[in-house]
Amino acid sequence: MSGGTFAATEAVELAVLERSGFVESRHIGSAVVVSPSGEVVRTLGNPDAPIFPRSCLKPFQALAVLNSGVELNAVQTVLATASHAATPEHVAVVESILAKAGLTTDALQCPDDWPGDSAARDELVRGHQHRASIYMNCSGKHAAMLLACVVNGWPIDTYLDLDHPLQQRIVETIESLTGERIAATGTDGCGAPVHAISLTGLARGIGRITGASAESVPAASVLTASVLTASVLTASVLANGWAIDGPGRANTLCIDSLAVFSKLGAEGVMVMSTTPATPLPDASAADGAAASGAAAGAPAAGSGAPATESPAGTTAGTTVAIKMLDGSLRAATLVGLTLLVQAGALDERAVDALLPALDLTVYGGTSPVGSIRLGAAVPVAAIS
Repeated sequence: MSGGTFAATEAVELAVLERSGFVESRHIGSAVVVSPSGEVVRTLGNPDAPIFPRSCLKPFQALAVLNSGVELNAVQTVLATASHAATPEHVAVVESILAKAGLTTDALQCPDDWPGDSAARDELVRGHQHRASIYMNCSGKHAAMLLACVVNGWPIDTYLDLDHPLQQRIVETIESLTGERIAATGTDGCGAPVHAISLTGLARGIGRITGASAESVPAASVLTASVLTASVLTASVLANGWAIDGPGRANTLCIDSLAVFSKLGAEGVMVMSTTPATPLPDASAADGAAASGAAAGAPAAGSGAPATESPAGTTAGTTVAIKMLDGSLRAATLVGLTLLVQAGALDERAVDALLPALDLTVYGGTSPVGSIRLGAAVPVAAIS
């Protein structure tokens, strides 16, 4: 088993928090950008070291469920891959998945929790209710896993055991789509197995999901079935951004505003990937972004790793994976969007319009006195 992820000496400064002109905190970490074909086009820090992707593994886990013969509607599909805020709407969908399995919330083995949505939590407190497993942000994933067990006649009580048939299918899905062998296995916060892979492998796997179409994979490929299901997963997420996170929350904002597949993971992990629905950047803006990326250390032309790639007129599947070494996610969305802009895969002006909604302002009392901004490894010149 690997002893851990990359060290601080291998990380770079991805973002800082500045207060009253003074840099108060620095977020160091690693990141990678891969092209739609899975080629590495930019690295920061050490993206080849293993990490626990935490909830960024949920798309792979959901695909394993879908490919096991489970039928879910679009919103249920999103809840299977969600880190949801447990609004009443989220809870109703989780209950509907359990109902398909003929199970109650008693079958869920994720821990009891309060809703992440403050209004939903306040309502529970006013009603003298308590924490429950269905409010835990991973309950949709667990409900979908239980449904897969019922459909296939697999044991329910042991659905989180590593040697369970479903968990073995998840391992196969992760290794197939990422192209990597799992480096280590632990237990996630929700109780499910969590598997260590590199940021590079994570980005490649997510890119294969978000760039998936029936035409993109040869008919004889062993990935065909997964990729066809992946296109359904991506389309479901884009149509129901609220379900993967929650209203006003970062992942949902990026999905709804930019058609970018966005998925957070605990301990500072984030994946963001363009999709077939992501608007292409303006040509002049893309040229400027690519130039800024090259100046910032992106591979130069002729290096064997082109800075941008748009097969068939699309950048779908251009993917960034990030690990903030301090475990904080507060700057991860900013960094991820910036790297996609610098790769020429995302329109800079569209990102600029979204940034005010990302809670990046630092306050002194009620007055703005600073901001969370890009660090030395990700130059500000490429994004406002």
